[in-house]
Amino acid sequence: MITLRGLTKRYGDKVAVRDLSLEVAPGRVTGFLGPNGAGKSTTMRMILGLDRPSAGEALIGGRRYETLRHPLREVGALLDAKAVHPGRSARAHLVAMARSNGIAVRRVDEVLETVGLTAVAGKRAGSFSLGWGSGWGSRGRCWAIRGW
Repeated sequence: MITLRGLTKRYGDKVAVRDLSLEVAPGRVTGFLGPNGAGKSTTMRMILGLDRPSAGEALIGGRRYETLRHPLREVGALLDAKAVHPGRSARAHLVAMARSNGIAVRRVDEVLETVGLTAVAGKRAGSFSLGWGSGWGSRGRCWAIRGW
């Protein structure tokens, strides 16, 4: 469960995120939609402990991200859709992520099946459009979501 309570981020006089509260249940695919500057990336950065909230808290399974012993086993994120090797296949990228984090490789195929991307798992990452690259790249998050 990802829980945000009164999450707020200010940069000087500018408020990037204001009093955001929500719960994301395990096994749910959830996205943030909004125009540039709406606070989507800032919210993700606060969830991942990359930015400190001005107020409120972001919890994953009741704990702050930085206190998780094996974070990628709990939650994953892809903040930059182009942060993958363009010559590596989608499956190979996920296998590397799994191996480097002590996650069984069989989980990669389970996740690809769950999200309906088995058919494109062998395609090179560089061949995906920006939207597809972001979509399949974020699938690395799915194996960590409890309840999947």
